Formats: sequence, C-alpha cells, structure tokens
Amino acid sequence: MYTEEEFARLRKQAEDLDRKREDEAKGNKYETINGKQVVCNLCENDHFHKGSALLNTRGMTFFGLDWLNESAVTLICNGCGYIHWFFGEIKQI
Repeated sequence: MYTEEEFARLRKQAEDLDRKREDEAKGNKYETINGKQVVCNLCENDHFHKGSALLNTRGMTFFGLDWLNESAVTLICNGCGYIHWFFGEIKQI
C-alpha cells in the first residue's frame, strides 16, 4: 500500500507525463536562421514535428556510400501533414 504522500507524488508524475505527451503531440514552433517563423504553406499552421532525411545522390549510392550524403531538416505540419524541407539549421522557438 502507498502512503498519501507517495500516492500524491505518483499522481503528480502521471499528470506531468500527460502534459508532456500533449505538448509533444501539439508540436513545436520553429524559425529559420534569418529569424522568420516557419508557417505551413497549405494550412498556415505554425506547429511542426522535426525530422531529417538523407539527400541521396546517384554516385554515392552506386559506391554504397549513402551515409556520406548530406541531410536535410524536415518539418511535418501538425495540422495537415505537409512536409517542409530545409537545407540548413532550423531553430525551435
């Protein structure tokens, strides 16, 4: 059995986890290096999930060196799912 203090601590941990999951599901706001906030081209939403993708080239693939290719930052719109591609840094705000 749990004491009241332990139960209250466990309840707070569960509430913190729920809040964190909700925040992650909502996504984050981002801006480019020059300070412009990223907004979706289709639905004008401003919350995204960040990812990355390899920019494969024929030559590197032919020689089995795909891992040497450069990568791009992808931001997936939380509203409509449109994928925005960026070659360079994107800052979370």
